[in-house]
Amino acid sequence: MRRLLLVAVLSIAFLLAAQLGASAQGPERANVMNQGGATVLAPDGAKIVRQANGIHASVTMPAPAPGTYIYPGGTEPGHPEVFTLWMFVFNYPDNCTYPCNGDDLSNPDVAFGAYNVAGHVNGGGTLNLSGRVGVGEPAGGPPGSAMLPLSNPAGAELHLAVTSHGGLNPATLPGEFSRPTGSPMCGCWWVAIFD
Repeated sequence: MRRLLLVAVLSIAFLLAAQLGASAQGPERANVMNQGGATVLAPDGAKIVRQANGIHASVTMPAPAPGTYIYPGGTEPGHPEVFTLWMFVFNYPDNCTYPCNGDDLSNPDVAFGAYNVAGHVNGGGTLNLSGRVGVGEPAGGPPGSAMLPLSNPAGAELHLAVTSHGGLNPATLPGEFSRPTGSPMCGCWWVAIFD
């Protein structure tokens, strides 16, 4: 009887493990590029796990020292500083003008959406940001964009971007963690691309 029970428990464990493996893909890794995208800041510093019902994303990179990098307009150096992680989702990248970029934001066939994934106050040497976006979760985006939710986690092209909010101002919390800063044109984002 004990052997039969042991066999049943092991069978269930193997089935659950197989189901979990079938529902998640990854992790996938990508380099985190320095501001402006010319050099690598953190090799394999960005990671995503694609799941049937969403995508988990994380970025680990050296924390930029206050005053040593390009700040988005309206922000200033300080200590500690606030950083946020954003996920830009191009659900159907085959419909992009290659590669997926700002030209594709308002194309409904691309189904673009932007998500605020995480925020963190950092005063140390390493910056760690992580969060998850679920299928159907409402997306934001710039004015004029389609702003559609994540619908294709297995095939979407993802751009992860870390942006600075400058020195911590307690008067702006907690809203500071969800406020967009900068744009691709400012050259002030650290970016990792999963295509």
